[in-house]
Amino acid sequence: METFCYEPIGYVRSPFKDREHAPKFYTESGDALATLELLPEYQDGLLGVEPGMELMMLFAFHKSDRHDLQVHKRGTGPLMGVFATRSSRRPNGIGVSIIKVVSIDGTLLTFKGVDTLDGTPVLDLKIAE
Repeated sequence: METFCYEPIGYVRSPFKDREHAPKFYTESGDALATLELLPEYQDGLLGVEPGMELMMLFAFHKSDRHDLQVHKRGTGPLMGVFATRSSRRPNGIGVSIIKVVSIDGTLLTFKGVDTLDGTPVLDLKIAE
């Protein structure tokens, strides 16, 4: 079996400090703002990214301490396979959110659509269209 190792490209600075208070889905975050602090060596990757754009943000569920193949949807709903949910208890602990860019200042990208915890490691960004 192959093993893969990924390094973060940056970290989210979020108003949500714990899982209990974080939205379960990016569409539930309302007007909450967060910042992606991109590591300096990745700044050139922001060329062409502009306010108003929607990006897919892939991140690591760094606070999830285990994985399950079946979970209750949204914690209390019907039992489902983890691949049919957005649960953080995934075999590889990778999450994805759609974020809307509000502003960019050097390596700081401010966005809406935050459903990640403060300090979340970001693995990649991709255009959402």
